[in-house]
Amino acid sequence: MENPTPVISFENLRKNYGSLEVLKGVSGSLNKGDVVSIIGPSGCGKSTLLRCFNRLETINGGRLSVMDIDLSPPKLGAKPLRQLRTKVGMVFQQFNLFPHLTVLKISCLLPVKY
Repeated sequence: MENPTPVISFENLRKNYGSLEVLKGVSGSLNKGDVVSIIGPSGCGKSTLLRCFNRLETINGGRLSVMDIDLSPPKLGAKPLRQLRTKVGMVFQQFNLFPHLTVLKISCLLPVKY
């Protein structure tokens, strides 16, 4: 069986907030159909990593590609960003984001609206 092309690929990913380095050279890849758990103590960078995958955070170093869209450049045009966000979604961890909706309904909002 051939090695599939990763859907998400990241190499030596770095993200810092001022002098606080949150992601310190993180590397990995995810293929279509992979089921992955990101675990660790509070403040270790789990949410930051996920936020980088949909460009809610800009990386400070390394390479990041999601669905063949290169997210590494500091500046990313509106078209690739729009293309990315039509393919990648995120349910935020604040349970009261939309208290009147279920997780399933929140997940379906974007495809229904756009």
